[in-house]
Amino acid sequence: MVREAKDQNVPLETCGRARKASRSRDMLSALEGRVVKLEDFIGDLKESLEIVEGHIVELDLGTDELKEHVLVALNANVEEMQVAHCH
Repeated sequence: MVREAKDQNVPLETCGRARKASRSRDMLSALEGRVVKLEDFIGDLKESLEIVEGHIVELDLGTDELKEHVLVALNANVEEMQVAHCH
C-alpha cells in the first residue's frame, strides 16, 4: 500500500514539472513577443530620427543662407547711409 502511494506521487511530480516547464515556455514566448515589439519600435524611432536630422540639416542651411542675405542687406544700407552722409 505504501508502494502505491509512492507510485501515485511520481506522476504528480512529473505533472508539476511539466506545468512549470509550460509556464516557463509561455513566459519566454511572451518575452520574445515583447522583444520583437521593442525592436520594431526602435526601428521606427531610428527612421524618425533620420528624418528629423535631415530637417535639421535643411534648417541649418536655410539659417546660413538667411544670415548671408541679412548681411548683404545691412551692408547695402550702411553703404547708402555713408553715401548720403557724404553728400
